[in-house]
Parts: sequence; structure tokens; C-alpha cells
Amino acid sequence: MRIRRVTIGAAAALTVVAALVAASVGSAKSAATFRVAVVTDIGSIQDKGFNELANKGRLVVEKKWDNSSIPVDTRLFVTKTAADRLPNLQAAAQQGYNLIFGVGFLMFEPLNVVAPAFPTRNFAGIDVTKFLLESDPKNYTGIQFAEHEAGYLVGFLAGLQVKRQGGKQIISAVGANNVPPILKFASGYVQGAKRANPQIKVLWNLANDPTFSDQAKCKEQALRQIAKGSQVVFQIAGQCGLGALSAAKEKKVWGIGVDADQSFLGPHMLTSALKKVDRAVISLTGLARAGKLAQQTDVLFTVKNGGVGLGKISPRVNKADIAKAKGAQRSIAFGRVKVKDLIKLKPVN
Repeated sequence: MRIRRVTIGAAAALTVVAALVAASVGSAKSAATFRVAVVTDIGSIQDKGFNELANKGRLVVEKKWDNSSIPVDTRLFVTKTAADRLPNLQAAAQQGYNLIFGVGFLMFEPLNVVAPAFPTRNFAGIDVTKFLLESDPKNYTGIQFAEHEAGYLVGFLAGLQVKRQGGKQIISAVGANNVPPILKFASGYVQGAKRANPQIKVLWNLANDPTFSDQAKCKEQALRQIAKGSQVVFQIAGQCGLGALSAAKEKKVWGIGVDADQSFLGPHMLTSALKKVDRAVISLTGLARAGKLAQQTDVLFTVKNGGVGLGKISPRVNKADIAKAKGAQRSIAFGRVKVKDLIKLKPVN
């Protein structure tokens, strides 16, 4: 897939270079304190998913090592607009944080600028493979997830559920934007659904929401899909996707959550495709704190290592179908089922 790069303006680049002068800002904490910053992506930490999970991981690590010989001090930098990504990363580096997480695929360009400018800091990009950073900084670790595996599992369960309940054999998915993690979730969803139910039709649409928070846009797409006969709506759109799940609830069809377990939204929730961003924050913090974090590489979270998977399944689902879905999860973990990370997806008008 071709990645469209965004050019950082000269003024912003000069700001980063100038910030090197302040890169040695001291900490009020003990020199032994390990300091972690999490820079969110746009969409707010109340998105019930991606950003909220990153913040959850931050809170866990601070508490986990609070009374240890090397305590962890953390801070959250909230990105409200796309223009905040670069200065937030830069501010975290200037303020002396040892490990700085950039959350979200669209952090790739700011990380490409800031990481090499602050070589004594460690940077980790959630959903940002090291191959996207042309500067190839020695202090960078990419964090990747097998979203296609989680998507396969929820699609498999959706295919079984629709087959059992009858009616139009149609399910759907709503994405926010055309970015790799979303496309991987959707690709797996289609493959899993067709494996469980060869007669299934999967509707796919993008809300084209750059903010990841416009619930009205996702709700509109979901309502159109439901009008075409979709019996299950999978949201792959962060906070925007909560609108799609709202549509599913209103129209009394199934909803599938993403990233976090979103079963709390109501009895219409079939399950969720888990992407354990909090676990990634905890795991990499522990490694970095111990001086064992591998750099200039990617860390991959999969079904096999527990980084992605199925969330809570509705108690209304037939137990035999639950067993089949969990069997599919084991098959992926043991390598008996291979899921393609990307397939051709065609939006349905």
C-alpha cells in the first residue's frame, strides 16, 4: 500500500532543532526515577478504546512500580488536533521523559523528526512500524498489532451468528479512515466471516473522519448498511465508531466493538476485537526500565502472545458457536490458520 507522507514545515523542524538546547531539562524526581510520557492521538482519552487504553497502561505502570527501587513517573500529553502531535512529542522529550509513546499511525511523521533530534530519549510508536521512519533513529521501537487476526475472530463469530439466526446473510464494518490498522481489522473480518459462513456478504464503508470522533458520520454509514440488510455492525473507528454502535442498538442489530472490550455498551453487543494497547505500554515500559528494550525494530502483538483477541461474547450466543470461535482463536495461535493482513476491500455505495 502506498503511504502518503505529510511534510513537516521548516518552522516546525527549526523548532525541534532549537529544542535540543533544552533537551537536558532535569527532573524534580530522584535520578533513579524512570519517566514515561504517553502522547495520545486525536479523538480524546474518553474514546472507549485506543487512546483510553494507552492511558490505562500509563496509569498501571505508575502504580505497579510506585514503591520499587526504580519508581515510574508518568505524564499524559493530550493531542487535540493534528497540529499538536509534533509539539507534544517535542515537549515530552524536552522535559526529560526516558520513554515516550506516540499513539497512532499518524504519529509516524512527527516521530521521524523528533526521535533523531533527541538521541538520549527512547521513543515507541503504537501502530508506527520502524520502516515508516526514514531517519531510522537508533532510539526507536515500533509497536505493531495483528489486527487482522482479531478481525478474523469477530468476523468468524458474526458469520456463525447470522447463519444461525437466518434472514439476510449480510454483515458490515465501518472504518474511520483509510489507514493500515483499520484496513487490517476489516481484512480479517471479511476472511473470518467467509470462513464461518461462505454465503455471507460483508458491506464495507469509511466515514472519512480525520478527527476519529465524529460519531454522526459513523452512525450515518452504519444506518445505511443496516438499511441494506446488515445484521451485525463492526465499528473500526475509535470514538467515531461509537456512533455506529449506537445505530446498531437503535435498529436492534448486533454491534461489535474494537480495541477495548465494549460489551458495557449494552446487550446488543456481540463481542469486541481486542487490541491490547495498554499491555503494550506496560510491557515496553518494563523492558525499557530494565534497559532491555530492543530498538530499531518492531514488537508485534498477536493472538499467540495475547496481544489481540476476542472480547466478552454475548451470553445470547449459542454455546456451540462460542466454542467454534474459541477454536478458531486456538487455530490461529498454533499456526493452523493463517490470516492475510490485507485483502482488497471495496466500499459499498
